[in-house]
Amino acid sequence: MTTFTSIIEDIKDLSSFSEKTNFLTVILNFFQDKKVKIKLEDKKELSAFAFEEINKLIALIPTLQTYKEKDEIFGYEDNLLGIVMFCHTSPSEISETNLNNIKTLMALVDKERFVENAIDNIFKNNQNDKATVNQLLASVIPLKDEFQKGQIYQGLLHYQGNISNLPLDSKILFADYISSELKRYLDAPLDDVIVNNLEFACDVSKYFINDTIISLLNDILKLEKNNVNYYAISTLLNAGQTIPTNIIAALANDIVYADMTYAILKQHGLQSLFPVELSTPEYLAKSDLVHWLTYPTELGKQPDQIEYLGKVKKKEEYYIFRYISDSDNLGEDRKNQWLIGWSNDEGGTFSNFDLYSDFEQKTIEKTLKNIKKRLL
Repeated sequence: MTTFTSIIEDIKDLSSFSEKTNFLTVILNFFQDKKVKIKLEDKKELSAFAFEEINKLIALIPTLQTYKEKDEIFGYEDNLLGIVMFCHTSPSEISETNLNNIKTLMALVDKERFVENAIDNIFKNNQNDKATVNQLLASVIPLKDEFQKGQIYQGLLHYQGNISNLPLDSKILFADYISSELKRYLDAPLDDVIVNNLEFACDVSKYFINDTIISLLNDILKLEKNNVNYYAISTLLNAGQTIPTNIIAALANDIVYADMTYAILKQHGLQSLFPVELSTPEYLAKSDLVHWLTYPTELGKQPDQIEYLGKVKKKEEYYIFRYISDSDNLGEDRKNQWLIGWSNDEGGTFSNFDLYSDFEQKTIEKTLKNIKKRLL
């Protein structure tokens, strides 16, 4: 048995490729510590595991029905190749069979990721002429898989800093495509994938704004989806548009989006439009932490309960909370237990899922001091 035997077995037992990817990310980060020396037998075992998994992916990918399933595998594939590169300093160390399997897998993934690859080509290689953009859109429009169609928005957001470099006729093509998709979404059943695409589309629209898109965004506000409406009002505010007061009120009363809404209004000098009774630092801090906890890498959902404990100062101010969740992302010893988290205006919002009981003292003041001393 080597250092990684038990970890490898744990990875093999996992059914979720996102969890497998996370495990490999931890291993790769461990390798990046130059002080760590990996034994030859460890490298051999890791390499054998990586090539075994590569063979499995070659057989699995063509059988998957949805692009979302395939997309989850792509991150795992990338990390497996990272393991191979770490374990072998040169391709000459790898057998011809394994080299061919690497090439087969990379070609398979490359073929599946044609939308992402086309966007990379437009922005990375500066192939941004009208004909190239039109070719991308012509390949996306017929797709039936909504998750795959949505990759175009994520790609544009990834390269948002380069969108201004697009020729005008290419920008018009993207604007027309986004307009047509927004119209289609307004008439489509709003399942989770469509709503997710709407979020991205409303966000990226700010880089292709025109009167048609402004009109469509105002129609989208009427769907009353706060997760979509936040991005819609962000784009509309950028375009100098007025936001209906009922939309702002709905977002302000949504604990997930309240703080972000206040921030975007403040950015435009319009914080006076935010309900005064909801603009307290404690409420906005709670909203900030709750939004952070909803990320898939954290709880992946809102906490079931959350309570404000108090404020402490350590160079910066921290608003301390305790919360309860039954999230599957938590270990069994953390589920349905009071956990500690905090909000900080300087980007220090965080929770390590520490048990409140491990820090609780006889008074709340002493508890806060203990949290400040040991966690901040």
